[in-house]
Amino acid sequence: MLKKVAASAAVLTLAATAITGCSSGKLNTEETCSYVSDQVAEKDLLHKADDLSEQLIAGETKDYAKIMDEFDAILVDAASKTKDKKLVDALTAASQQSQEISKLMAQGTSENVTEISEKISALDTDDAAEATAYLDEACPDMESFS
Repeated sequence: MLKKVAASAAVLTLAATAITGCSSGKLNTEETCSYVSDQVAEKDLLHKADDLSEQLIAGETKDYAKIMDEFDAILVDAASKTKDKKLVDALTAASQQSQEISKLMAQGTSENVTEISEKISALDTDDAAEATAYLDEACPDMESFS
């Protein structure tokens, strides 16, 4: 009888630990990277971006900015879901950079595409690369739209 009670208590303790661990809702690093990839696939962002490639070449960037906004929302959401502090910082930095690029692209037409391109290139600084470097380490296969 004592063994049954001890086994039941062990199972309950294990279940409580699992429930408590899951209740935080925080994802580990690998789960966060998978979450981002899954969201990109679910929203079909790669296909949408490919469909707009001709518009980008022609200098029409407004529609592409919308895709970047969707990607940015995924980054922000992932940052709120992860328990990896370094990944939170990197996702937040990538989100901020994505927002800046999106703002520039949202005003894009073929008349000012060179100016927009130069401004986007100016955002690609060593500080920006350093702030997002952990993404390459933690999520080497993560898609980027900037």
